[in-house]
Amino acid sequence: MRLLRALPLALIACASSPSVDRPVDAAAPEVDVVLEDAPATPDVDVALRDDAPPAACASCETYGDTVTLSPVSSPAITEASGIVESPTQPGVYFVHNDSGDTARVFAVDANGDLLATYRLDGATAVDWEDLTVGPCPTGECLYLGDIGDNAMNRADHAVLRVALPTVARGDDRALAWERLDFAYPDGPHNAEALAMRRDTGDLYVSTKADAEAGVYRFPLPLDPASRVTLTRVATLALPNEGSPLVTAADLHPCEARLLVRTYTRLWEFTPPAGAPFEAMFTAVPRRLPVFSEIQGESVAWHADGRGYVTVSEGRSQALHDTRCAP
Repeated sequence: MRLLRALPLALIACASSPSVDRPVDAAAPEVDVVLEDAPATPDVDVALRDDAPPAACASCETYGDTVTLSPVSSPAITEASGIVESPTQPGVYFVHNDSGDTARVFAVDANGDLLATYRLDGATAVDWEDLTVGPCPTGECLYLGDIGDNAMNRADHAVLRVALPTVARGDDRALAWERLDFAYPDGPHNAEALAMRRDTGDLYVSTKADAEAGVYRFPLPLDPASRVTLTRVATLALPNEGSPLVTAADLHPCEARLLVRTYTRLWEFTPPAGAPFEAMFTAVPRRLPVFSEIQGESVAWHADGRGYVTVSEGRSQALHDTRCAP
C-alpha cells in the first residue's frame, strides 16, 4: 500500500484564459486569507489503495462550508470539464480536458497531484464535456461524454466506455475502450452533462440551452455495436435565477438525488415521496453551496455520497470540497 500526503487546506483564487462560452457573471471573487495566529494544519495520510471497501454510502440533509483544496498541479490539465471520484479508491479523482486535447483521462488526488494518465489510443476527443462512473459488463466503467456541440451540427455524438482502472502513482498507459454512438430524437443538441444511475446503469445526457435543458436517456442494454436514438424523458425544472446553462450533472451513488451544475449555481433534485425515479427531473430543486469558480463545468458526488467536489476549467485550478454538516 502506498501512502499519499495531503496538503494543508488553503483558499486559492486562480485566473484562467477565456473561452467562447465563458459566462460574464461567473468571475471568482477575491479572497482574503489570514494566516496569522492560525495553528498549523497537520498532514493527513490518504491511502491510495483498493484492498479496503469504501465507507458505507449515505446522503446529507444539510451541507457544511465549501473548502478549497490544493490546485491541480499538472500543466497538462488546462480545461477540466469533468470530474468523478473512484468508487473503489476514495480520494482518487478522474478528470479530463475540454475540446482541443487528445483522448486521455487523468487521475489526481485531493492535493491536486497527478497520479496517472490513461490514453484511449485510436479514439477521438472532439468535445469531451463530462464523465461518470457506473456498471458495465466487466464490472465498473468510466463513461466519457464526447457530447459537446456548440454549433449544434454534429452527427457523431458518442460516449466512450473504459473499464475502471486501479490507479497506481506513475501510471501512463493505454486503456481498451468502446464507443457508444447515439443521436437525439429531435435533432442535434449541445450538451455538457452526463450522469449514470448506479443501480440500473441508466445513462442520461442533459442539454445546455438558454430556454430549457432536456434530459435524454440511452436505451438499455448499452450497445457499442449500434448507433442508438435516445429518449427524451424530461425538461429540467431549473429555477429562474443565475445562469440557466447546464454544465455538469451527477447522480448520487446510492439514493435518488441529482446534482445539476450551472456556471453560477448548484442544484440538488430529488423525486417527491413515492414518485418514480425520473420524477426528480421535474421536481423543484434546492440550491446547494458552491464556490464561485472562474468557469465551473464539473461536479461529482463523493464515492460515499456524503458531499461533492467541483473544479474549474483553467490552469492550476483548485478542487472545492463540500461535505455534510456536522
